[in-house]
Amino acid sequence: MGTPARTSVADDADIVRRILAHIDAGTTDEGDAWREPAENYLSPGRFADEMALLRSHPSVYLPSAAIPNPGDHTERMCFGVPLFAVRDRDGRARVFRNACRHRGMALVEGPGCAHALVCRYHGWTYRLDGTLSHVPHAEAFPDLDLSARGLVEVDSREVDGLIVIGPLDSPAPTADAAMAALSDGAPWRDKLLPATGLVAVRPAPRAMNWKVLVEQFLEGYHIRTTHKDTFYPLQYDDLNVVERFGPNSRITFPYRNIERLRDRPESTWSVDHRVTYVYHLFPNVIFATFPNQRLVITIDPVDIDHTTVTIYALVSPTVAERVSADPDAAANARDLLNEGGVEDNEMSEGVQRGLHAGANEFVEFGRHESALGHFHAVLDQRLAAVR
Repeated sequence: MGTPARTSVADDADIVRRILAHIDAGTTDEGDAWREPAENYLSPGRFADEMALLRSHPSVYLPSAAIPNPGDHTERMCFGVPLFAVRDRDGRARVFRNACRHRGMALVEGPGCAHALVCRYHGWTYRLDGTLSHVPHAEAFPDLDLSARGLVEVDSREVDGLIVIGPLDSPAPTADAAMAALSDGAPWRDKLLPATGLVAVRPAPRAMNWKVLVEQFLEGYHIRTTHKDTFYPLQYDDLNVVERFGPNSRITFPYRNIERLRDRPESTWSVDHRVTYVYHLFPNVIFATFPNQRLVITIDPVDIDHTTVTIYALVSPTVAERVSADPDAAANARDLLNEGGVEDNEMSEGVQRGLHAGANEFVEFGRHESALGHFHAVLDQRLAAVR
């Protein structure tokens, strides 16, 4: 992968300066335009190549807040592979293939907390570190070596509030560089780490290609038309700051109240409640900051027309206390985000239907949508490296 690694993004004060300059000039960040062949969204062969690529590279699996305490565990299908994460007795997050070593029964079904992991089919029992500790009627398995039949662990590491897994299949030549790009949390550390409380997990199927779903998060060119009664009264249309760090991107969506900072000393500037940062952690995870909460969104391809999305909503302990004291205020904020999400999904599902119409040979991304071109360029580069 030829994209140079960059492990930092602009600080909040610099972001404010860049946004105010764009407001004054009526501009936005610009980059290269991109044309993505429509066939790349519709071809089963291309989809199969993408799935093989995704399994041969690292990716973000879960936010750490999904399993905060020893014994906490939860599962998720990742690129078609059933996995689960558990925090062991020493506090280490581990990821395993979600299959009992007896008959292959899924060991973890949904979230939970336990001192040991027990298969509900025949009772084979595993410690939190994955070792097999008990087999009912073990005499029926005379050749069984318990030490060799522990759960199959997936290489993983915990990086500043995120659990990152290694390749699920044989690593691609670019896998090490890809892991390096996800192993430095400097770009998101101060935005995610304070949000230690998981308040909601919302999985949902979506009738769209996984790339169409990623695309909906990466530009603000649609704010006025798609979100005219939700986000547009609060935000600007077609005004973004776009940054790249390695294969990843950060897009800043400013709120109109950012102009209140103009007459204040820069030393007092805060972007809290004044911008949304959207991080695209290549290939399939979005981390977004909103007033009072953080969302980690995993995007799992199913087939060319379907994707599973899981949204993990996180809050800081201080916000959790405020939510407990005033649940109505929190509900109103969630309603706005949910309405905006419904609008985005309606547009993306419309795009997926339109791709099948055969009207367009390519999907057009303009210079104000450069983060989308970056996403597709990185994907193309990685596919080329494994062919």
